[in-house]
Amino acid sequence: MTPDFVYEALPQRVLFGAGRRHDVAAEIRRLGVRRVFVISDSANGNELADSLGDEVGFQVAATWRETAQHVPEDLAARARAAATAAAADAVVTIGGGSSTGLAKVIALSHDVPIVAVPTTYAGSEQTAIYAITGGRHKQTGKNALVLPRTVLYDPELTLGLPARVTGPSAFNAMAHSVEALYAPGANPVVSALAMAGVRAIHGSLPIVMADPGDLAGRTDLLYGAYLSGMALGATAAAFHHKICHVLGGTFNLVHADAHSVVLPHAVAFNASALPDEMAMLADAMRATDGDAAGALWDLAAASNVPTSLAQLGLQRDDLAEAANRAASEIGPNPRPYTAADILALLERAFSGDRPSPQRA
Repeated sequence: MTPDFVYEALPQRVLFGAGRRHDVAAEIRRLGVRRVFVISDSANGNELADSLGDEVGFQVAATWRETAQHVPEDLAARARAAATAAAADAVVTIGGGSSTGLAKVIALSHDVPIVAVPTTYAGSEQTAIYAITGGRHKQTGKNALVLPRTVLYDPELTLGLPARVTGPSAFNAMAHSVEALYAPGANPVVSALAMAGVRAIHGSLPIVMADPGDLAGRTDLLYGAYLSGMALGATAAAFHHKICHVLGGTFNLVHADAHSVVLPHAVAFNASALPDEMAMLADAMRATDGDAAGALWDLAAASNVPTSLAQLGLQRDDLAEAANRAASEIGPNPRPYTAADILALLERAFSGDRPSPQRA
């Protein structure tokens, strides 16, 4: 029987399809803004950003090209000052999660709308979650001001993504859907979105990794990332994400790479406490043996994405600090945990071995 639930849809306009980047100017004019602060972090994005200077109805007040993962405090301060100097009344972000994250901290302090044009599968454009990192700590928050007002998904902008970015970025998206099954706010509507996202990513990622120029595969992968972002936006960062936040904020690991390594092990840890959810996930990934964690690891290995923390440059001596920090930040979880449990999980992720189902 369908349980009682609450689902809060986020207010946002989405345009999806090849060529949608050509609608950016029209969407800016639709908002009625006049002075736009443009953030871009990619070659495709730079070309699009430059073209906005020729449009009528608004002015590109400033263009910002410097971004960094996890949004360092000093970068956020400089970008906010530049937005103030430009008297910007909107932000347009063209790029990956780092660009979107920087746009969010400007929107938070300046109360201006965001138009987002994602060029990776990060999913940040679908959430009201923001983050700033300082003092080896990634501080996250949630505020409706940072949710992009309009998002334009154009799979043609992802055609140039190298495999080393595509694979981990897709696993970042996959993690959004996986955790939406049990994170605070989980409900049947979100689960349906999440499993549609998993099926789209699982089906398209091998195609894209084999042929990066396959537009149909890129389209399906971007669609899966969009759905997964929606699932995260309707719930919250939980067990897996909190571990990855520590790995990124404290040790500066690449956010997407950390997801591809940790996700199978986080799922293996929680699986015994989530039999129904894991059955759904295994079915979405066509894992006939019901082992969702193993299927995730297999997809990562087949996609040639990182599968061990050692590959990412983390030192074994760092694991204890990471475990203690994560244990203090995670909060409620379907399966009880201790810092020792998190350390054991990280040790398995460090070695990179295929995870095995665990008993609670």
